Amino acid sequence: MQGKKAGLTDQAPDGLANDIFRTIFERIQTAILIVDPQAHQIVDANPLMESLTGLSKDQMLGKGCQGFVCPAKCGECPVTDLHKNILNIEREIINAKGERVPVLKTVAKVEMGGKEYLVESYVDITEHRKAEERQAALIAYLSESILRAKKPLELMQEEFHDIARRAKGGDYDPEDVRLELELHAKNLAQIVKNLEELQIKALAGKSAEIPPEFREFFVRK
Repeated sequence: MQGKKAGLTDQAPDGLANDIFRTIFERIQTAILIVDPQAHQIVDANPLMESLTGLSKDQMLGKGCQGFVCPAKCGECPVTDLHKNILNIEREIINAKGERVPVLKTVAKVEMGGKEYLVESYVDITEHRKAEERQAALIAYLSESILRAKKPLELMQEEFHDIARRAKGGDYDPEDVRLELELHAKNLAQIVKNLEELQIKALAGKSAEIPPEFREFFVRK
């Protein structure tokens, strides 16, 4: 039976410092790749990187990082080709299903065994990105709903002013005024009902995602 491939950290000489390094590398709650910057090849990956990508360490070792876990094209590596400083920058990696996973990426250059390597760390921000998208959609929904309520209220305000002007000048029919006020009362009741339904939908299990100004609007009496 063919054994597992040895990563860079597995090949390090025995010693307390190297044992500590390997323990941290294996157990740290951050996905880590170690890349040979000259060949752009993956030389090691920790368990969390396996979990993040859905790929085993054996599947990653020796593979070119570009187009494999990194969307960058050959010759466009942000670190070695474009000489960018990558520190907690939002990027995407490609998992085993070919899906792009949003991550916070940091790259540090280190020297091991007299050779320079890139230590790339990745933090999955998929849930954070989903929460941002949900909040943006919710804000858009709330804003549109408030605008829809605002227009009828503005129209009613104008009509109330018109009724007041007619009443002041004596040019009005009491029955007409009564019918108009009754219609506006029904319209107001419908607006209140719509806002109450919106309150239920917006606040049900999502209060943490609603900005304070919107939450205060819905809960005030």
